[in-house]
Amino acid sequence: MPQTFLYHTEAVGASGHISLPVVDTMPLQASIASAIGPGFGKVRVENFKHLDYLSIGSIESHVVSSYSERDKAYGTLASVVIEDLSTLNVVTCDRLMTRLTSKHDHGGGQGSFILHGTHFHGLRIAGHAIELDLAVGLFSELSTWDKLHAAYENDPAIRKELHDLSFYPGEGNKLPVHDGVFRCTLARIPDRLPRGLTRKGHGIYVPHFGTIYPAEYYITRTSRRLRMLHVDLGCSVEGSNGYGDTGANGQSLPGSS
Repeated sequence: MPQTFLYHTEAVGASGHISLPVVDTMPLQASIASAIGPGFGKVRVENFKHLDYLSIGSIESHVVSSYSERDKAYGTLASVVIEDLSTLNVVTCDRLMTRLTSKHDHGGGQGSFILHGTHFHGLRIAGHAIELDLAVGLFSELSTWDKLHAAYENDPAIRKELHDLSFYPGEGNKLPVHDGVFRCTLARIPDRLPRGLTRKGHGIYVPHFGTIYPAEYYITRTSRRLRMLHVDLGCSVEGSNGYGDTGANGQSLPGSS
């Protein structure tokens, strides 16, 4: 290998806690991270339940970090696949997958991050099938920090897309970055939701249950983090859960050979 590269990639299947009617923190499920050097690993959890309010048929998390001699690049992969998810029988999903890859050229420069393969299948909220259009292609095209900034500043059509997905409003043609992070969602929520469900920011609100936030994406100059599903519970049961967390970044060690 021509130089030392500090790999970092991670995947967590499920996490969370409840604060009502009891207080309890759920141990991380199907959690795995890469070593500093190249390698791979996989972890699987089956038939998981937490206090009878959450059940998951299976979770599989996978990480890879490697150097490609052919591409002259360092690469990582982080993925989570969850099947048969149910939160209080209100949020259910047959299958969700988050897949985040990164590539850093040996010659230096910014890392690129790709989301292809990330999807929901059979997502239902309060018994209603919810079809979400995920902006996987958009952010895979804008795979580096510079591409993202340039597109926001110079392309009005893309600026409108990113504005609609951003958690914070922008000013003029400058990407809305807070403390070095562009926080957004991949999910384009339908304009018309089933009766009884309402839009709450970038989430879907269910009365007497809580708010569901799909595909939260956090972008910095050197890293990406994706949470595929975030459920904030609020009523007779209070708490918060996250499903399908992945992250990646890495850098060459200065002066290494």
